[in-house]
Amino acid sequence: MGAPETYYFDHAEGALNPSPPYCSGEAGFVWINEVDEISFDCRFEISSNSLHALQGHGEVNLLNALDLTAGPIGGGREAALAPGASEEASRIFYAADGMTYGAQHDLPVAEWKGVDYRIVVDNREYQRTLSKLQFLATTASRQGHGIRLRL
Repeated sequence: MGAPETYYFDHAEGALNPSPPYCSGEAGFVWINEVDEISFDCRFEISSNSLHALQGHGEVNLLNALDLTAGPIGGGREAALAPGASEEASRIFYAADGMTYGAQHDLPVAEWKGVDYRIVVDNREYQRTLSKLQFLATTASRQGHGIRLRL
């Protein structure tokens, strides 16, 4: 059996509405009231480019090690970081920014039916998403909110 065929994500075609196995996500705040009722919002969408970069660089695994009120993070599921985890999440996003700045990354996404699905990360767009995630996490930490992620 030969090597699998390789298919690369088309950034022009699939930014926020990609075809599987590529996917996009969302991020926002989580509020927990005095009787432990949870409400949340969507502050911004996360492109396929940024979502797969977060997965490929290991940030999703680091976030899953934090205190979750719903989860785990990944697989397109709704997940939420507890308010006490927001500051550490901000550190994770900040470290990712420094680790990936100015580099080119060719990451695996999935292998299915003999096709190796990959993405070459658009680093400029990923840096903008990391900046938004840093701001969201820092604001959540200051205001005592959690963070909603669907990745």
